[in-house]
Amino acid sequence: MRATGRLHLTRILIAALVGCLSLSAAAETPTNIARGRPYRLWPQPNYRHCTDPGDRTQLTDGVYSKGYFWTQKSTVGWSNAPQPTILVDLGKVEPIGGVSLNMGAGKAGVTWPMAILLFVGDDDKTQNFLGDLVKLSAAEGRATPAAGYAVHLFRTGRLSTRGRFVRFVFISTGPYVFSDEIEVHRGPAELLKRPAGGRRVADFKSFCRDMQVTWGVRRRLRTDAAAVHGQLAARSLTDESRKRLRAELADVQKRIDTVTVEKIEGFRTILPLNDLHRRIFAVQGEIWRAGRKGDVVLWQKNRWDMLSPTEPPGKGGPRVDVAMMRNEHRCEAVNVSNVSAKPLRVTLRFEGVSGGAQPPWVSVREVPFTDTRGGTAVAAALPDARRVGGRYIIDIPPGMTRQVWLTFHSKDLAPGELSGSLVVDPPGQRVPLRVKVYPLTFPQRPALQLCGWDYTDCEAYNVTKANRPAFVRMLQDYHVDTPWAQRSTMSTGRYDKAGKMTEEPDDARFRAWVARWPKARNFLVFVAVGESFAGHRMGSPAHGKAVTAWITWWAARAKKLGLGPRRLGLLLVDEPHSAAQDRIIVEYAKIIRAAAPGVIIWNDPTWREPWKASPDLFAVSDVLCPNLPMLISQPKRFADFYVRQRQAGRELWFYSCSGPGRLLDPYAYHRMQAWFCWKYGATGEGFWAFGDSNKASSWNEYLAIRGAYTPLFIDDNSVTRGKHMEAIRAGVQDYEYMRMLRDRVAELARTNPADARLKPAGKLLASAADRVTACMTDVAMINWPKDKDRGVADRVRIEVLEMLTRLAGKAVK
Repeated sequence: MRATGRLHLTRILIAALVGCLSLSAAAETPTNIARGRPYRLWPQPNYRHCTDPGDRTQLTDGVYSKGYFWTQKSTVGWSNAPQPTILVDLGKVEPIGGVSLNMGAGKAGVTWPMAILLFVGDDDKTQNFLGDLVKLSAAEGRATPAAGYAVHLFRTGRLSTRGRFVRFVFISTGPYVFSDEIEVHRGPAELLKRPAGGRRVADFKSFCRDMQVTWGVRRRLRTDAAAVHGQLAARSLTDESRKRLRAELADVQKRIDTVTVEKIEGFRTILPLNDLHRRIFAVQGEIWRAGRKGDVVLWQKNRWDMLSPTEPPGKGGPRVDVAMMRNEHRCEAVNVSNVSAKPLRVTLRFEGVSGGAQPPWVSVREVPFTDTRGGTAVAAALPDARRVGGRYIIDIPPGMTRQVWLTFHSKDLAPGELSGSLVVDPPGQRVPLRVKVYPLTFPQRPALQLCGWDYTDCEAYNVTKANRPAFVRMLQDYHVDTPWAQRSTMSTGRYDKAGKMTEEPDDARFRAWVARWPKARNFLVFVAVGESFAGHRMGSPAHGKAVTAWITWWAARAKKLGLGPRRLGLLLVDEPHSAAQDRIIVEYAKIIRAAAPGVIIWNDPTWREPWKASPDLFAVSDVLCPNLPMLISQPKRFADFYVRQRQAGRELWFYSCSGPGRLLDPYAYHRMQAWFCWKYGATGEGFWAFGDSNKASSWNEYLAIRGAYTPLFIDDNSVTRGKHMEAIRAGVQDYEYMRMLRDRVAELARTNPADARLKPAGKLLASAADRVTACMTDVAMINWPKDKDRGVADRVRIEVLEMLTRLAGKAVK
C-alpha cells in the first residue's frame, strides 16, 4: 500500500515536472507573426544560382535552407547590389518583442554584413530605426562567426516595439548577400499602447548611406584599437605605462559607439579618421617609442609588400638602389614612422645628386592609409608630397607610418651611376641613394598593348567631364595606348524595311573620342550586339544589309579620321560563354569581315572549357583575350588551347577583372600579368577597369557597391596616382626588356651564330618568365595579403638589363 502510494506520488511529480518543462518551452518559443506574410525586396534578387520565382515567398515560409546558401533555391541572394532591403508586411500593427534572420557566409568571397539596419513602422513610408541587428544579436551571445563557412542566425529578443512593417537593410562588406528565413516574434500586448521608439526615418536612402559611413568608421576604430591593444604585451613597456595605456584604450573603446560622421559629402577614409582614431594611434606611438631613441624610425620592406597601419617599424637602415635604362620609370619606397604621441612634420630633400634638393627626374609622393569597403586599410594612394622652400613636406600623425614613394624618370639622365642621399629631417638621417642608368634607351612606345575599359568617350562609371582630361593624360603617362568606347559612340543610324541606310549615324562623340587620343595605337568599341539590329532579326537579308551598311559607313569614317586598317576593333558580345552568344558573334563577325576586313574582331571568351565552344568563334576572331585568373586556375589544357589559337594566327591578349581592386596585389595581379603575356606570347593586356570606382569616390569606399576596381584614386573632380597603376607600368616595361632581349638574341644569332654570349642569353630568355610567375601556385595569390617574394621580378629584370648591356657591347661607368 505504501509502495503503491509512493508510485502514485512519483507519477504526479513527474507529470508536474513535464508540465512545467512544457510551459517553459512554450514560454521560450515565441510566436512567429511573420510566418507566411508577404514582403517586398529591392533591388530584385539577382544571384543566378539561387534566384527563382520562389524568392517572393521563401523568406517567410518557415523552411530553413541546408548546405551552401548560394546554391540553394530556397535562399534569396544579391550580387553587387546597393543596400539590399527586405520589407515584411505583418498585415496589421503588432506588438514586436524580437526578430531573427538566417544567413550564410564565410567562403568564396561571401562575407558577413557589417550591419543589418532594423526599422519598424505602422506604414511603409516612415519608420523608426531600432538599431543594428548584427550588434543586437552579438549582445545576446550570437556573435558573427569568426572564420570559415557557417550558417548564422542573427537574433534579438529585446525590441519592445510595435508596428506593421519591419524593414531589414543590409550594409554589406562584399559583393554578396544571402538571406534565408526571417521571423518576427510577437511581444506582450501592452506594447501596442507604447510608442515604437527609435529615430523616425523617412529618407531611407540618405539615412542608410550615412549609417554605412558611420558603421565603417566604427569598424575601423574597433579594428585598430584591438590591434594596438595586442601590442601592449611589448616587453619594452613598464608596468606603469602598460596600465596607463590600457586605461586610455578602454576609454576610447567605450566611446566608439557614439561616433557619427556629421558630413558625408567630401568625407575621406584617410587614416586617422577622427580625434578618437588619433588617440588610438597615439597609444601605438608610445608603445613603438618604448626602448627607442628619437621620434622617427626609417625602415624599409619591398615597395609592393602590403603595409598595415598597426605594423610596428622594421629594423635595419633603408637604402634606395634603382637600376634602369634611359627613358623609363622605376620606383622605390622608404617608410617613415612617427614613434611618438604627437604629430610630426618631416622634411625631405636630395643631396649630392644632379638637380639639387628637388631633382626634376624624381617624383616624391606620400602614401596615406585609406580604408576600404571590406575594412582592410591599404597604403595605395600616391598624392604628390607638398613642396615648401626646396623641401618636400610630409605630416605624420602620432604612432603612424607614412611611406615615401619615389618615382625615377631617366629620360634626361646620361648613362652612368648617380650616388647621393635622401635626407630626412628629423632625425637628420641620410638614406643612401644610387641610381644606375644603363647605356640603353627604352622606346617611346613599348610593344605590349595596354587597355582598361576606360570609356573616355562619355561620362561612364566614375569618369566625369570634370576629371576626364586629367584621367586621359594620366593613362597616357602610364603607357595606355588602347582606349575603349561604348556602343552609343558608334551609333546605328536609321534603316528602311529592306535594311538600306536612310539616316547616317551621328559621329560627333566618335570624333571627339579619337581626338582625345592622338597617339593611341588601337581604338576598341564594345558594341553589344544582339539578336536584332535596327529592328531587323539576325539571319534575315535585311539584317545582313543593315549591318553591312553600318560597318561600311563607320570604316570609311574611321579612315577619314586617320585610323588605318586594324586600328578599329569591335567587341561584339562581352565575355561569351554560351552557344547562343557564340552564334551571335559569328553571325555579325562574318558580315563585318566581308564588308570591312580591316576592322578587328576582338573577343574575350570566358568558356571554362573553350574546346567546347563553337570553333567558328575562334575562326572569326582577330584578337582573343581570355581571362588570366581563369587561366591560372584551370588545368594546363586551358593555356595550351589558347597557345594553339595564337599559333593558328590569332593575336593573343590577357585581361583580368577580379576584385575588389584595392585588395589585389599590385605585384602579383597588376605587374605580373605582363610576364604572363610574355610567357604565352600575348601582345596585349587589359584590366577592368581604369575608371570604375563603383559609383563612389575612391577616397570613400564605404559608399561603393562592391569595392573599387580602378588602379587610380578617382573622385568627380580629380585623379590621383596609385600603386596598382605604377605596377601596371612596371609590367609593361618588364615586357619590353624581354622583347629587346629576344630581338637582340635573334639579331646576334643571324649575324654571329658562334658568339659565346648567345647561350647564356638564350637560357635567360627561356627561363625568365617562368621564374617570375612561379609564385602563382594558385589564383588566390593575386590577393595582396598573400605572402610571396615580390623581389623576383626586379632581380630577373636586372639580369636581363645586364645581359642586354653585354650583348650591346657597352659598359656602365
